[in-house]
Amino acid sequence: MGAWDLAALASSLAPACDADSLRSHWHRWLAGALGVGVAGRLLWSQYGILRHRNLPTHDLGLPLFGHTLTIFTESLEGWASNIMKGRQALLANYLFQNAVLISYPLYLKYIHRAELDGQLVPEFPPAFENVIGANSIILMPGGKGHAKHKNMRNKILGSLGPKQILNLVPDYIAIIRKTLDELAAETAKNGYASFADTAAGMAGRASTLPITAGLSKELQEEMDELMKTLVHALFSVPLNLGRFSVFGRGMQARRRLSEIIQQLMQSPPEKQNLVKDLMRDSEDGKGFTADEIMDSVATLLVAGQLTTADALPFLFASLHHHRDWASRIAAEPLEFSSIEQDSATLRFVREALRLKPPAGAYRRKCPDADIDLGDRKS
Repeated sequence: MGAWDLAALASSLAPACDADSLRSHWHRWLAGALGVGVAGRLLWSQYGILRHRNLPTHDLGLPLFGHTLTIFTESLEGWASNIMKGRQALLANYLFQNAVLISYPLYLKYIHRAELDGQLVPEFPPAFENVIGANSIILMPGGKGHAKHKNMRNKILGSLGPKQILNLVPDYIAIIRKTLDELAAETAKNGYASFADTAAGMAGRASTLPITAGLSKELQEEMDELMKTLVHALFSVPLNLGRFSVFGRGMQARRRLSEIIQQLMQSPPEKQNLVKDLMRDSEDGKGFTADEIMDSVATLLVAGQLTTADALPFLFASLHHHRDWASRIAAEPLEFSSIEQDSATLRFVREALRLKPPAGAYRRKCPDADIDLGDRKS
């Protein structure tokens, strides 16, 4: 086949590129250009950091996703433990953001002082920040010079003190007994019972007790469902398509949660709860605004559910492997007069939390300067 034959064949296969064709297919060209532009921007946000010098060892994972998919299958703590073996610092991409993972000894040596001096600010994925709210205490910078963080912390701790928690012990016992009865019924029916979902449900019910006491049973049950939706949305892709996306459903749940909190704020003070405490002026500070109360409640509900649900499976697995401790704990009375009262139960719980902390990492950034990590910078 000669050169002229090849040219004729190419001409017959290629679409016409005259003005009429361009006008009729402009939307395809525009969509393609926009798609390439968005993909390019996302890739640059992930890999553009590599243009800088003095970076720690890096592993940015898959394009666009980084290590996010691995985290969803292994858990954040499991992935971090595996990827950080033998390393003090690692630049990685996960949950759609670049971050430097730092070992605790390296943190103490190079970063801890800057945090106490108020130079660092919290850094979380975009979906997390939107679901929790801008007034959340965990999104506020702390340390020297940040009085608002200190005041909010004191106010919250004052409302969730040992005396208040001790008053709820009978309610906690009732939740635990109900959960165990449900596990026993499921085991009798199926020959086994899955504890993961049960732990999440029990954690959700327990975490709401000191925060929203006084709500009707119907609203408490609705809040349990809202919390499940919020938790799923925390680390989702921040794409708000209403009920058609995980993030959108999370934002809808947040709006409904805000309505319930408003009802609680306006209701008579039948029972003490965190919402009522945060509304009042006290020696711990002035009362919170409605937005601050909403974001604080969302933060505590989510944090209480995530940490408790993550800690319980390991705690019970540890009891199974240490039957002598299980016997000592079972022999102890349920009544106690102090949250910090020494007991086999408290010692075992503390050791389990030490071995597998449910919140073993947190994210910070320094917006005004590089962080010196010795012979490297991040």
